[in-house]
Amino acid sequence: MLKFLTFGETLIQRNADYIGPYDPEGSYTRHVAGAESNVALDIRKLLPNRVGATWVSRLGADADGDMILEQLRGRVEVAAPQVSGQNTGIQILNHLGGGEVARRYRRAGSAASRLSADEVLPHLDGSDLVHVTGITPALSETCERATLSIMGLARERGIPVSMDVNYREALWSPRAARKVCERMLRYASLFKVGHDEAETIWGGGLSAEEFAKKFRSGGTLVTVVTTGERGAAAYDGASLVRHDGFSVEVIDPVGAGDAFVAGFLAGIFERHTMTGFFAMGADERASVMWDALELGNACGALVCTRHGDTEPMPSLNEARAFARGRTDGGQQLKTLDESPTAPLS
Repeated sequence: MLKFLTFGETLIQRNADYIGPYDPEGSYTRHVAGAESNVALDIRKLLPNRVGATWVSRLGADADGDMILEQLRGRVEVAAPQVSGQNTGIQILNHLGGGEVARRYRRAGSAASRLSADEVLPHLDGSDLVHVTGITPALSETCERATLSIMGLARERGIPVSMDVNYREALWSPRAARKVCERMLRYASLFKVGHDEAETIWGGGLSAEEFAKKFRSGGTLVTVVTTGERGAAAYDGASLVRHDGFSVEVIDPVGAGDAFVAGFLAGIFERHTMTGFFAMGADERASVMWDALELGNACGALVCTRHGDTEPMPSLNEARAFARGRTDGGQQLKTLDESPTAPLS
């Protein structure tokens, strides 16, 4: 059984049952939501007999913390003590129509914002992959130190690290995000960012493929840039692979990015370790990247068709069947790296 390790804040999401901006008198449904725990839950649903997932965090000693533990325990390994006198974070999600959403947070000073590297470190050894997002370091200086420390220790111990930028404008500015994300990039083996996020944080008007080349440098071996329903591109220094994605009627896009990440990772983990994937020859790795992109796009598309972060996540067979039954999925595009975009300085 492969070991997937992640850490970060999971919140109670109050998902509006109506279309429109925030209304304190409106009706809301409570869900458990957190980018890192979402990926852990999703990858376990895809590969329950292949990957074990551990999620590390801190929760308030409150009803919201109780609900999170109830939802996650038994599905992933949970290392998240409930701390008396500290609160569990809350996200209020409103749907504005056309797939657009607005988020409001009540997470300042939450228990998870005080997560330290010492709480994650005991779970590091034996991991096949450590997964982080740009949300965690945005929560507090303590979380920023913890994230960079664990990423660095993982690399020192030969453990691959995957990073999803997951930019949240309510948490930090593009300038602050860029400064920290570029430090995180030094330790990320696999880097994923949305094209819109890349443009917001780094600018430059580059295409997804150009951003994918830009971010691959140093120890970052594979980069993935997503473009919503138009799919995603992956680049490993030798091959540029693109899958054009799948069009669906979008009911709720929240959780789709996490589903894509879980699907992409599962596309690798289904038959390989992450270390083995990085060690492949260029042609074999390009084939695996395309398969992983297809699975990630299928998972992301299906999650958009229902409300909830992880509730709509398909099984591996469901995602594969969906992809096989569609004619709008893109083809593999592979090129040699003859004119790479300048990497980050």
